[in-house]
Amino acid sequence: MKNQRNDRALPIAKSSPSHLWQPFFSLANQLRYGLIFLVLLSLLPTGGLLIYLSFQAQIQQSRSLQEERSQTAAGQIDNYLDDLKRKLSYLARVKGLTNFQPQAQQSLLEGLSRHNDAYEAVAILNRKGQVVASVSPYEPLKLENPANSPLFIRAFKQQEDYVSPVEINRQTHEPKTILAVPIRNERDEVDGVLLAQVNLNFLWFIVSQTEVGKTGYVYVVDERNFLIAQKARKPETFQLEDLSKRPFFQFLKASQDTKRLNVYQGLNQVEVLGASALVRSVNWKVVVELPTAEAYAPVYQMLSVMGGSWAVVTIVAVGIGFLFIRQIVVPLERLTTAATELSAGQLETRVNIDSQNELGTLAIAFNNMAAQLEELIKAVEVERNFVSAILEIAGALVVVLDPQGRIVRFNRACEQMTYYSFSEVKGRYIWDLFPNSDLVGQAKTAFESLQSGNFPQQYEGSWVSKDQKLRLIAWSDTALVDDRGEIEYIIKTGIDITQRKQAEEELKASEQRLSFLFRQSALAVVEWDLNFKVTAWNPAAEQIFGYTATEAIGHHAAELIVPASARKIVDQVMNELLSQVGGINSVNENITRDGKTIICEWFNTPLVGEGGKIVGVASLTLDITERTQAEAALRQAKEEAEVALKTLQQTQAQLLQAEKMSGLGQLVAGVAHEINNPVNFIYGNLSHTADYTQNLLKLIQLYQQTYPTNAQIEEKIEEFDLDYISEDLPKMLTSMKVGADRIRQIVLSLRNFSRLDEAEMKPVDIHEGIDSTLMILQNRLKANPAHPAIEIVKEYGDLPLVECYAGQLNQVFMNILANAIDALENYDNQPYTKDIPKNPNRITIRTKLVTNETQPGYSKNVVIQVQDNGPGMTETVIQQVFNPFFTTKPTGKGTGLGLSISYQIVVDKHGGFIQCFSQPHQGTEFRIEIPVLQSGALALVGK
Repeated sequence: MKNQRNDRALPIAKSSPSHLWQPFFSLANQLRYGLIFLVLLSLLPTGGLLIYLSFQAQIQQSRSLQEERSQTAAGQIDNYLDDLKRKLSYLARVKGLTNFQPQAQQSLLEGLSRHNDAYEAVAILNRKGQVVASVSPYEPLKLENPANSPLFIRAFKQQEDYVSPVEINRQTHEPKTILAVPIRNERDEVDGVLLAQVNLNFLWFIVSQTEVGKTGYVYVVDERNFLIAQKARKPETFQLEDLSKRPFFQFLKASQDTKRLNVYQGLNQVEVLGASALVRSVNWKVVVELPTAEAYAPVYQMLSVMGGSWAVVTIVAVGIGFLFIRQIVVPLERLTTAATELSAGQLETRVNIDSQNELGTLAIAFNNMAAQLEELIKAVEVERNFVSAILEIAGALVVVLDPQGRIVRFNRACEQMTYYSFSEVKGRYIWDLFPNSDLVGQAKTAFESLQSGNFPQQYEGSWVSKDQKLRLIAWSDTALVDDRGEIEYIIKTGIDITQRKQAEEELKASEQRLSFLFRQSALAVVEWDLNFKVTAWNPAAEQIFGYTATEAIGHHAAELIVPASARKIVDQVMNELLSQVGGINSVNENITRDGKTIICEWFNTPLVGEGGKIVGVASLTLDITERTQAEAALRQAKEEAEVALKTLQQTQAQLLQAEKMSGLGQLVAGVAHEINNPVNFIYGNLSHTADYTQNLLKLIQLYQQTYPTNAQIEEKIEEFDLDYISEDLPKMLTSMKVGADRIRQIVLSLRNFSRLDEAEMKPVDIHEGIDSTLMILQNRLKANPAHPAIEIVKEYGDLPLVECYAGQLNQVFMNILANAIDALENYDNQPYTKDIPKNPNRITIRTKLVTNETQPGYSKNVVIQVQDNGPGMTETVIQQVFNPFFTTKPTGKGTGLGLSISYQIVVDKHGGFIQCFSQPHQGTEFRIEIPVLQSGALALVGK
């Protein structure tokens, strides 16, 4: 090729014509002036433009590098914080976490704190902001008034994740922050807060790992513009610093959205090239600053090199041009010698020819070719070094062997895995590194197979490291051949798959354990596909439902174990499972293969595949038929015992009250009997005494008219005042008769009230019983110094005789009227009842006859209404007024049995009903309604 180029050059030189003006326009002059003109025309603008573009590109590259550094550090911080939040969120998604037992809550918190040393303390707050559980591997969690803190308000009330401002831990003197996330209960309502105190030591690890030249640095600023981490400063001595008022920080914030270069006075008061990136999850900023002295050093060096090169090239080009003109004739011997030296490898060989003809041009071309060849060889060397560097930093194992199997390259990954250095293994056969004879045989066999042309090869082999640890390697071997097809090098690349193999073995063992649990579990394990057809059916399911796995797999649940009445509900539950992440627990009736109905407790959960897509449903089932029956029997026995106890208590109270009333009735009857005999004697003799007195008075008058007056008799008449005696004695007898009548009425009322002689049901006059009760209570109705009189208003209707237990019904009237009197007496003592003269105490008694259309034959009922204008009662008191032992009276004033017994007398004994109507300060009314004839009413009550 060189000879051919020389041949082309010679004819061109010889073909040049000769002219008179050739000296002026000679080849030398043309080369001289033409070369100078081309150099000035091309190098000046082109070189200046290239220098300017190179300068801008280098500056932009520096800025981009700073932005990339800040974004990388911010991304690492963001990922770490997201990981901490994600672990908190996983635990917070457990529904009903605040209702768990304290031991379960403590276990969950301990499991969370073990996942990452950054958790200094974790705690659960209930909906009141109180700490219900906490775990701290280092020190107890101390919160001051957590219910009013922003972390509780933002997480609980605003239902969003919250990160507290960065603070310095007083004990460890290290920065910390608190993460808070809301907790939801079973109804998906926020029911508390899960929080974790996190130390920020990881920030120093990230900023220390971020390389920013030799003098650059990295620091982190939180949302308050406080400095919270800085490279080259220890966390133990670090103090938070407010940067918001620093001039450089304001400049940095103002230039974040611009594309111009961020050059300013940095944190250390030195001009820097800075860039910042936002940590999105917490609104922090990562700032990277590199002093401009270091950042621009390569730029200035490049400018000086390019400027010098440009000047040198310009000068050299001009000099060479003049040299070409001066040296047109150059001896061919020098060209031949130079070519010989160049072919011998002396790349620095150049030809210096002073000839000004075409040989000079040939010499320049020769020199240029030599220079290009030298640059090409240098580029090849650079490429070789580049490939070598890639081999050193590659993560895969790379071993280069010569055709005999000796090691010629051993990259850094091999050194790290085998603990052999390259100097230890260089030149050794690769199989010499294996102490095990089997491994040596495998290595030689693989090498011989490559030598025979079987490449590339991929296989798995073993390699024993220097510390005698066996590693599994996935090898990919190939060979580099020369132009003749002979092997120059063998390249072995491998990947350490020891951990992957161990994971595969562990996965296989785990699958075996799951299979064993599936077969041996006492719980029925059933898996369904998206159409709810059975895909798995363990032996426990066969035992509970009676279907074998062959019979069940491929069939829908409704075809096997779901009753027809429950299919709609089961379909709804299954569809809900496909639209949610959590499971559903339920207790359902199921049917077995032989038609038997059983009760099962189901634990259903969706199966989530890759990408979060639901691929099926898994169910665990437990037959709780016997347990449910036992619980029902126990519940029924408990209810029966409670009813029996309540009945016994009521019966005891009734017996006690009945005994008291019986004793009172006997006492009243005895008193009435004892009083009745002398009263009857007195009352019976009063009429005779009146007649005798009238006869004596008439006889005296007759004596006065018939016989003459006697002085002694006249004196006695005047002394005794016979006229007054004659006038007053009849009046005295009349008054005594009225008193005896009154005593007889009282005795009759006592006898009517007691009704000891009327234990059986018989027709009685209701009004007579009411009047007898009022007669007994007459003393309490009268006015006294402590209470005003109580007015009785009777609005009696036309009532027939009523078939009833007269004594028991009188007891009801006594209880209701006595309670009304007590209420009015207590009401009089209140300060707001001083206007009694305008609204006197009053008890109104109404009776009427009504027709009950709900009973057969439209039977007649008697209604008795007792209404007072006392203080009234609240709705809460009304609901309990007929309960045994309930009373609103002070201790010792009442037993709480009167209205309860009255209720039983009216409802149970007479087949009627009693009601209470009242409002505060509006008085109280009791309404009693009983049938006139008891035979039909008692029959209904019996039913």
